[in-house]
Amino acid sequence: MKFENWTPENDKFLKIKEIEIHNKYHEDIASSEITLATLFETPTRKFRIDALKEAISKVGAPIQGKVLEVGAGDGWCSAYLCRNYNIDEIFTMEINEAAIHKLIPKVFEVAKVDINKATLILGSFNDIRLKSHFDYVFVMGALHHSSNLYATFKNIYNCLKPGGWLIAQEPYMHNQALNNFYHKREGEEANFKGIAKITNSERTDLFYRECEYRVAGFHAGFDYQSQRVLKPAEKSQLKWYRKIIPENIDKPNNLIVFAQKPMNDQKPVTSWE
Repeated sequence: MKFENWTPENDKFLKIKEIEIHNKYHEDIASSEITLATLFETPTRKFRIDALKEAISKVGAPIQGKVLEVGAGDGWCSAYLCRNYNIDEIFTMEINEAAIHKLIPKVFEVAKVDINKATLILGSFNDIRLKSHFDYVFVMGALHHSSNLYATFKNIYNCLKPGGWLIAQEPYMHNQALNNFYHKREGEEANFKGIAKITNSERTDLFYRECEYRVAGFHAGFDYQSQRVLKPAEKSQLKWYRKIIPENIDKPNNLIVFAQKPMNDQKPVTSWE
């Protein structure tokens, strides 16, 4: 298994508290027992795996070749992909050292990932240093940590080969969410995983509106598509005859993204960046 350091601390869009709290969180997980059940069978993971499979089905092409996962957390998605698809290379990126040097290697060992295919990158999704290299980029719940969604989408776009795909699952807010929701949330204090009390303004944990994901994706150059997905509890509340999925206006919903880099790689006509 190879390791690369892309100095995420140099990313001007990241906030240092974001790295610090996740470093402590990933350190704690790495020191606990990890099993296949904890990786793939908890309710949250089952939901994300279902969302992942739904997005892959929309792509309609086999997952193979060179794959990058950004904002990987414990690396469960990279491990899942390696266990279920014919991948030539897997590059797994996180912003903190505990994840890269302790947690993800432990997860790969439990999941029996072929480490000869694996490269772990200490880095930021705003500074992806390989260009036109990957067939797929996966992001499972990390895009909403971007402080500049367009810059993140553009970095992902640039690292994909023409015809390559971005597949993501993200929380999002309803398009009618007012700016006041975000201003109020910035000042709120949260107890992050029981590790530290921190105000939202000290970290990058944003819930973009659905339209903001769409605009950033299109303006980065993607042929962007998305679809709302429901958690099991939400599904159980729907009547069989309801044809329109209701959206919560005052709390996050869930979205899958399946966006392709066009083969001609032309700059979007509507872009103003």
